[in-house]
Amino acid sequence: MKNLASLLVIGVLFSCTQEEKVSFDYPDHPAIQGLATSIQMDPEGRAVFNAHDYFTEVNSIDSIVAPKATVSVLGDTLGYYLIEATDALPIQSFLRVYHSGQAYDIPLQRSRKVTIEIRVKRGLMEEPVNIFGSFNAWNRGADEMKIEGDDLVYTGHFQPGKIEYKFFSNGQEFTDPNAPQQSNGIGGFNSVLDVQARGEEPAQLTSYGADESMVYLKTPPASQSLELLWENIKLPSDYIERGEDTTAIRIPRTALDFERSTLRFFSSNEAGWARELRVPLANGKPIHDASLVKRDDWNSARMYFMMVDRFANGDTTNDAPLNQADVLPQADYMGGDIAGILEKLRSGYFEELGVNTIWLSPITANPRDAWGLWDKGGVKTRFSAYHGYWPISNIRIDNRFGDSAVVQTLLDEAHARGLNVVLDYVANHVHQNHPVYQNHPEWATSLYLPDGTLNTEKWDEHRLTTWFDNHLPTLDLRKREVVEPMTDSALVWVTKFDFDGFRHDATKHIDLLYWRTLTRKVKENVDRPIYQIGETYGSAELIASYLSTGMLNAQFDFNAYDAIVAVLADSTQPLSRVVDVMNASWDWYGQHNTMGYISGNQDRSRFISLASGDVQFDEDQKLAGYTRDIGKPSEEAYQKLILLHFFNHSIPGIPVIYYGDEIGMPGANDPDNRRMMRFVNDLDVDENTVRNAVRAIEQVRSSEMAMLYGSVDIEAVNDNLLLIRRSYLGTTITTYLNRSGVPQPVNAEGEILIGETRDGMLGPYEPLVLKSTL
Repeated sequence: MKNLASLLVIGVLFSCTQEEKVSFDYPDHPAIQGLATSIQMDPEGRAVFNAHDYFTEVNSIDSIVAPKATVSVLGDTLGYYLIEATDALPIQSFLRVYHSGQAYDIPLQRSRKVTIEIRVKRGLMEEPVNIFGSFNAWNRGADEMKIEGDDLVYTGHFQPGKIEYKFFSNGQEFTDPNAPQQSNGIGGFNSVLDVQARGEEPAQLTSYGADESMVYLKTPPASQSLELLWENIKLPSDYIERGEDTTAIRIPRTALDFERSTLRFFSSNEAGWARELRVPLANGKPIHDASLVKRDDWNSARMYFMMVDRFANGDTTNDAPLNQADVLPQADYMGGDIAGILEKLRSGYFEELGVNTIWLSPITANPRDAWGLWDKGGVKTRFSAYHGYWPISNIRIDNRFGDSAVVQTLLDEAHARGLNVVLDYVANHVHQNHPVYQNHPEWATSLYLPDGTLNTEKWDEHRLTTWFDNHLPTLDLRKREVVEPMTDSALVWVTKFDFDGFRHDATKHIDLLYWRTLTRKVKENVDRPIYQIGETYGSAELIASYLSTGMLNAQFDFNAYDAIVAVLADSTQPLSRVVDVMNASWDWYGQHNTMGYISGNQDRSRFISLASGDVQFDEDQKLAGYTRDIGKPSEEAYQKLILLHFFNHSIPGIPVIYYGDEIGMPGANDPDNRRMMRFVNDLDVDENTVRNAVRAIEQVRSSEMAMLYGSVDIEAVNDNLLLIRRSYLGTTITTYLNRSGVPQPVNAEGEILIGETRDGMLGPYEPLVLKSTL
């Protein structure tokens, strides 16, 4: 490996042998806002290019060029094009769009999917038999096996990697007798299919270093292409000088005129493409100092999520609990409000912890009486709307939380301190008392299916129409006459108020029309970056289908959370599970994603109580919270929680701390995981240990560019030691996580940022963070 001095010599030689590059024109306000996401082709080599996702003015498109592919207008629809690959189209290429005379290049990727048959003998299960798994969001009704002679057969297109699946017949689940099995973490097993790529997959790109005018990469194998974009324009090959070991990349002079811009590197071979590699620039120079990355660059975000009613009570005059006999205390209002959050902001709580973004649960008006019913295991209760997810208005603030003045004050003071504020927004449904439903009942989907059964909680079978409960009508957001006014309501929060983004509830239950319409309106009406993150439980492919230049920036990666929770809480779970899931995530979302990586949320039992064994994976975790006192966790569980935080802060994406997880608050599932927050003056030794560990990893995350923009690699070093490596311009941050109660040998070369080793060993349940440079 060449050192930085050698790289500088290469750069000088490259400069001397090349003519000075002239600046090319690029608009101050380009037609594509942000970096264009890739167009993904299907296994047959086709893709629909929806130009509305990239351009707000599609009628200003002059022409579209796709070398080695054909582009045709889809019918008489403005802005929709069919792209069809020829046999000569490489797996990674670019679509060039001329818009108002300016060229823009959009990555175009052929499918990496492999066609595989899954066969099982007939007679083992009652027919019909369905197959379900990680590839179809575990939807038992999605795919029926076909009969071929003595076999049941399913033919699917799968991404390379590990696929988990099962069969479903007559109300029962079955594993595949012909496939290996893996624990599902809740007492059962799944079958596993290891899907191999069509050939040797490409090596990932790594940056070696940079100077003011050059960036240096490790040279990829000769079989791999290497192509360069600056922002959304492809640069000629003479910007790239491939050497035997090191490749020098010239930064275009045009970048000098832009306060922030991005170099984007793409590489591929016949089997697939490497993950996109990015290097951010400030006035044309590579950024080495993380303090230059501003809060509106969401790769630098470190998020904290609080449920407003359960965080801090700053104004007792607006307290309004129901105090009804049929509503248990944990299902009633507890008094938290915006004023309480403002008090904690002013006290420096969030800055001292190290986060730079706060996410508020919904604050719009909700009903003032009790709804719903829990009647199970001898426990019976109705619920107040303390959580905020039952809107009776989409634009009016619930006075139990505050008013417009205190919300604006929170925003102003948060921004003055360098913090973003994200608002949780409910678009999928309204409460039945919402004027929208009262005045337009036809705007809702039907509560009943054609067979007369209730269409409630049909999360996958009827995901765009199902109701969450009988009193929560789902809006039919497939209809433009519904989408237009409802997106106007959402727009209020980033026009009248200057929230920095949305967390969108129930994303997968909302049609893409809504997301495209809202994002277009945001781009047309707001002159600052607005971050949008969705909530979707399902396969990586389903989650990724909502991510686009014209839709959402990100979603929460619940598959990653499930994997890391399983391997940390249960030592019998192989570490390879989290390695496989993370590699799949980065293949789908990229290694510079802004996905959310949670320590927990309002819909999950607290990780620390699962790790302590106080709550079991295979029990009714909501009932456990009602019927047992889920108390102080074990010391080991606190240590495992620290490992979870270090994992989230070491990988790409946005680490998200659920309120209370910074100290190890216990709890079963909701509402037990929504207890009132406890603060610094009320903490014991274990809780302070967790808090100090969180502060330490937050500091590293915020100060090291490798943690913000580094390429990523993950490895199970052995059965109990996980390694995460981030590399950026010659600096590498390595995180080790020992999930076991036994010391593990580590290679501790470099500067130790967090942790310690003893005789080359990392202690039980300990993390270690190292820094090394070329």
